[in-house]
Amino acid sequence: MSEQLYGNVQTPRYARTMGLSMASVALAIAGAVLTFLLMMIFRVPIYFAAISLLVAAAGIWFIESGRKHGRTRLERTVGNHMFRKAKKKGATEYISGPTSRMPDGTHRAPGLLASTEMFEGTDHFGRPFAFLWDSIKRTGTVFFTAAAAGRALQDEETVDYLGSGWGGYWQQAGSLASLAQVSVTVTSMRDTGERLPSAVEDARGRVERDTIPEFATAAVDDIVAAVNEGIGRVDARLAVTFSAAANADQGLDARGRADLMGEVMVHLPSMIEQLELSGGGTVSYLRAQDMIDSTYVAYNPEAAVAVERARLSGSGTGLTWAEVGPSYAKAHRDRYEHGAGFSQSYQVWRAPAGVFRENSLEAILSPDGISEQKRVTILYRPLTPEQSQKRVETAVSDASYEANQKGRKQTGQQRATMGRAQMTEEEVAARGASLIRFSFIITVTVMEEDTLRRVPAMVRNACQTGVQLSVRNAEGNEDAAFAIGLGLGVVPARWATISPELRQAL
Repeated sequence: MSEQLYGNVQTPRYARTMGLSMASVALAIAGAVLTFLLMMIFRVPIYFAAISLLVAAAGIWFIESGRKHGRTRLERTVGNHMFRKAKKKGATEYISGPTSRMPDGTHRAPGLLASTEMFEGTDHFGRPFAFLWDSIKRTGTVFFTAAAAGRALQDEETVDYLGSGWGGYWQQAGSLASLAQVSVTVTSMRDTGERLPSAVEDARGRVERDTIPEFATAAVDDIVAAVNEGIGRVDARLAVTFSAAANADQGLDARGRADLMGEVMVHLPSMIEQLELSGGGTVSYLRAQDMIDSTYVAYNPEAAVAVERARLSGSGTGLTWAEVGPSYAKAHRDRYEHGAGFSQSYQVWRAPAGVFRENSLEAILSPDGISEQKRVTILYRPLTPEQSQKRVETAVSDASYEANQKGRKQTGQQRATMGRAQMTEEEVAARGASLIRFSFIITVTVMEEDTLRRVPAMVRNACQTGVQLSVRNAEGNEDAAFAIGLGLGVVPARWATISPELRQAL
């Protein structure tokens, strides 16, 4: 059987006139009109009136030139200005606790997660699940944990079946009007070394101590000591975010938290079933305490051993959502300092150069010898069938307009873009497929600041192994990227300072 490949991943492209963006064309027209008005109405000499054309030309150069890592010069300038402004106001530093300016003296999660509250609900079968409510963005998030079997001993037929199941999940997700985002977070970390000895002691406690030979006890202790040193651990979870905001296109009114929880409960059992068919193995809900403890460890990596011991003891940590944040955090331009750890986040900014295989992300998902914690979060935002149809029609018309402009010969890239747009249109129209917008956030946490020097090379090397992923540092947005990469239901588009319409025009 031939190797299964997964492709047709495209970067959204919008029509450009003579190679210029919509904003540049508007600026050129404005400069020409202003020059005409100055000359014909106000009788300004041509050499003075032409200044408006020079200003327009300078603006076009500023917009079109200097693109770096997918960002225009304007976007980078705005980002740098906002970071300097936030630093001047002291907004890049966070101090919590009783001696801070926090109104309730707690250790809340900072930044994008400051407006969230943790609740716990039960589905129709009485199974508890965590529900994270954002009172500002009016979103609610449910969390699942997956225990997948991995790729070992999986033949191509099984992999193809699992891929089809994952596609079926997205077809179902695209039909849910209130679904805003789905994120998959894979966390690789150094094991605390507490789980294996605890499991061995638990097994020994179930039998008579006198019946175990001393040699067997010593041998098992030696094996545990050897195996338990420097081993890695990989956890995977999914976060499904629903919106309670009004949606006129779908006929939805604004709902409160309780109403949204009731709506979400209807979809949860079918989601678990579909995720298990997609290769998730045993899929179950994560409870509120699970999410509280894992978020606390993410912000306070030095407490990982203490949290693990408390959970294994059966007494639990006793933490609440108001205590998951660090006591001190500071966002630098190129790193995020939190608790006793230092983190760097990276964004995948361009569609991969090649096709996806089932092992394409293995290198970046696997544990490494540098990071204390490494989180790879993939954010998915499915479009509804109606939105998908409208988007592919726009993509085809934009590609046709750009490729058939008078006086310009079609380039190979334009022909390829036109072909991919037409193929996508056929898939959406004939097969009822849905378009999925997705992005990556990669966050690496280390305990020593000097170790950060090794992180960029490690991340880029892993991203170039298997599939060519182009990554860029979350410069000036390290704190926001860290919060998004936690996979706690933050929808980046709802926090963006530049609207999608403006970004499209650029």
